[in-house]
Amino acid sequence: MNIALFIVAAAAAAPQSEVTVIGSRVPALEQDLSASVTVLRREDFDVEKPLSLADVLRRVAGLHVDTVGGRGGTGSIYLRGADPNYTLVLLNGVRVNDPTNSRGGSFDFSALDITDVERIEIARGPYSAIYGGDALAGVINIITRSESKTSKVDIGAAAGAYDISQVSLHATLPTEYARWHLGLGEVDEGERVRGNKFQVQRVSGGVDASLGEATDLTVSGRYSEAARHGFPDDSGGFKYATLRDVESRDSREALLGAGFTHRLDGGALSLTLGYFERDESIDSPGVAPGLRDPFGVPPSVVDTNFTRYSATLSATQSLSSALSVAYGIDWQREEGASEGQLDVGGFFAPTSFELTRSSWAPFAEVRVESGIGLSAQAGARVDMPDGESSVTSPRMRVAYAMPQSLTIAASWGKAFKLPSLYALGHPLVGNPRLSPERSRSYEIELSQELWSGVARWSATWFDSEFRNAIDFDSGPPPQLVNRNRVRSRGVELAGRVRAGARWSFDASVTHARSRVTATDSELRNRPEWSAAAAVHWNPVDVLTLSAVATHVGSSFDSSIATGDVRLRGYNRVDVDAAWKFSPRFEMYVSIDNLTDEQYEQFVGFEERGIVPMAGVRVSM
Repeated sequence: MNIALFIVAAAAAAPQSEVTVIGSRVPALEQDLSASVTVLRREDFDVEKPLSLADVLRRVAGLHVDTVGGRGGTGSIYLRGADPNYTLVLLNGVRVNDPTNSRGGSFDFSALDITDVERIEIARGPYSAIYGGDALAGVINIITRSESKTSKVDIGAAAGAYDISQVSLHATLPTEYARWHLGLGEVDEGERVRGNKFQVQRVSGGVDASLGEATDLTVSGRYSEAARHGFPDDSGGFKYATLRDVESRDSREALLGAGFTHRLDGGALSLTLGYFERDESIDSPGVAPGLRDPFGVPPSVVDTNFTRYSATLSATQSLSSALSVAYGIDWQREEGASEGQLDVGGFFAPTSFELTRSSWAPFAEVRVESGIGLSAQAGARVDMPDGESSVTSPRMRVAYAMPQSLTIAASWGKAFKLPSLYALGHPLVGNPRLSPERSRSYEIELSQELWSGVARWSATWFDSEFRNAIDFDSGPPPQLVNRNRVRSRGVELAGRVRAGARWSFDASVTHARSRVTATDSELRNRPEWSAAAAVHWNPVDVLTLSAVATHVGSSFDSSIATGDVRLRGYNRVDVDAAWKFSPRFEMYVSIDNLTDEQYEQFVGFEERGIVPMAGVRVSM
């Protein structure tokens, strides 16, 4: 479902002061949304001149990001300590998770170009009641730039240490009844992490058009190609890998979304269509035997193709000042194929599979407001996948607005995830009898706005349980099975202050403890503690200074070469300075990892320390 297009419909049907973002189909004031919903806007994060999406996301409460070997490897998102494949990722509202990969269908965000991002919406918690499968731990919707309402061309270029470079172009052309926009970009990560290289090129664009006084059309598209070269994920990286040949990954992604919106009295009708295709070719040298595995991983080649089609018919309606509803039906079809082989001592074992599945899902959501500060929101969705039993996903939230703008709220929800196509169909480890993974979660939150919106703080306690978690059983025969039950509990703290037009400050602290219930064993790459703080200062109108400090606690990890290890925690500081010499010309310098911290996000993949960069932006 294209949430970005649904927002247009809901906002048009709502009063002008209302804004709809991720996590709900019913229009609502943004300040009334759950504290577990975070919205990052370009004007907020662009002052820090981030090089990648990870640089922005790592500051969000409840969210941990890491990349195996920088962007030359796989990028993963952990929401509240859950597996990366438990997070649903949308790009302009179109699903981009790939269920043909060996990571359970998680999304590799490293190929996204941050210069093309306008807004990032993050909802933590189970959201299958809104979005269906995959949203066990949360949802992230990334919305690309549509530019201004006037004719404009923005050109940017940057370069830095280790042969890092970045160029981008964004253009907008408004006409009487439509607004066209186009974006181009290329990023070369260089060798920021030893032995790993990454390049990506993309083109994006779209049109927002009026088909009459009450009807709108929105179309968006994107195509990208990425090339990666680096040590395999479990090899021990540059530091420990016995085999020095690197793995190559070439991928291509195409995305198209279209939406029609017709506004009615007190509501709107919306039809949205989505298309996503991803091709990936992997040539891996394998991993040599080591302490954890005396056999290692044999060399392999694999070519995958995945295509998803989706359509959503929905309606929103305000029945009164106290009651609003949303309802509709969603359809999705997934087609996945993989061709490959393992080189087992000169014997080539085939790893090819091909699967297709479709599903239908009716949904409904209602929001009730009282005149005494009490509000309630509830939704449910029934997913009916082909060949599977139907799955009902409920979600409920109750909030009470107290004096002095203090809000207390509680929520509960359930979610599910179908086994990935890889887990079902892989001829060596796949298991067609796998059951859907499921989750349930409770949350209690406090939030408050101070000084007429100048400051805001929130505190959220959460308790999530994931059942039927899919894990690898070495057998015999070796295969994927449902066996684990994982529990994740913790607290998220977040706050921000906007001290006039000159100063702003935001910070977050997260404690998330994730353990396998039966054994209390620790999960890989899940630091219990993380924190971030950012400050922006405009000493004069033409100069912006910013600094971001990040702390990530220690975590358990493992590689075939080393066996189990504990990675030490780390602290890093990034600083930026931007000079806007005129409305049309800006120059900036940035220094990532100012303190030259030496650390590893994965065993053997060491960050190379301080990374200076400089860039310019020109508007015409």
